[in-house]
Amino acid sequence: MIKSMTGYGGCKRIINEREYSVDIRSVNHRYLEINLKMPKEFIKFENEIKNMVSQYICRGKVDIYINFKSFSEKDYRIIPNIGIMKQYLEAINRVRENFSEIQDDFSLSTFIKLPDALVIETEELDVSTVKSELLDCVEEALRNLDKMRKTEGENLKKDILMRLENIKALVSRIEEYSKALVENYREKLYKRVSEYLDLKSIDENRLMLEITLFADKSDITEELVRLKSHISQFTECLEAGGSIGKKLDFIVQEMNRETNTIGAKATIFEISQYVVSLKDELEKIREQVQNIE
Repeated sequence: MIKSMTGYGGCKRIINEREYSVDIRSVNHRYLEINLKMPKEFIKFENEIKNMVSQYICRGKVDIYINFKSFSEKDYRIIPNIGIMKQYLEAINRVRENFSEIQDDFSLSTFIKLPDALVIETEELDVSTVKSELLDCVEEALRNLDKMRKTEGENLKKDILMRLENIKALVSRIEEYSKALVENYREKLYKRVSEYLDLKSIDENRLMLEITLFADKSDITEELVRLKSHISQFTECLEAGGSIGKKLDFIVQEMNRETNTIGAKATIFEISQYVVSLKDELEKIREQVQNIE
């Protein structure tokens, strides 16, 4: 089975008054690149998360966003910042001394709302428990991502196989026209020469040499054989599945190379037209291959 490099997977869980949210997005990339954005409490789990990702993904740029909230009173401690509060009070009393005409409506509730008057500290989480809960959530998100990548991969495969059938049909038509290539040239050459010379006085040996040189120069049999071989290799590779994106990309380049050579040698209008169609189909396949892992 092949996989697309593009996909999304998410997971959200609330366990023991703790909420975990994991979002994973992947796009195409030459290699595996993992970017993690998560609370500092979870940095200690970074290597394990990346190892989990590499078990599901071989190639692609992967962005992972992890959010965490705790609703448990055991996980937080609120401490009054006495030092700052004393300085606030001293400053307030000086204001009172200098502006006694201003009505004083300062209250305790206003006092504790001042910046840094209260400090919220996070209690040390139970590492083993939180780690287990977090990694389970990450794995579920990865499974969801993997499922989407497989679905997209199958859609890519269907589209590419359809285009390969179109390419096979075009190659068959080119083969048919290529068989008549030399004969058509011979007839055209005879016609042109006969317009200027008496047909009886034509040097057959010279004419055959000209035809032979043309046949040698315009023969596309070798290119067609290689092109068909590449098509077979591509199909086999596609059916085998796995991480095959780079290999498929290389084969498409080789198919393009043979197609360009055929186009350069073609002297028949119909072959040139089929070559244009071939290149169009190959370009669409190349675009699809860029998304295959």
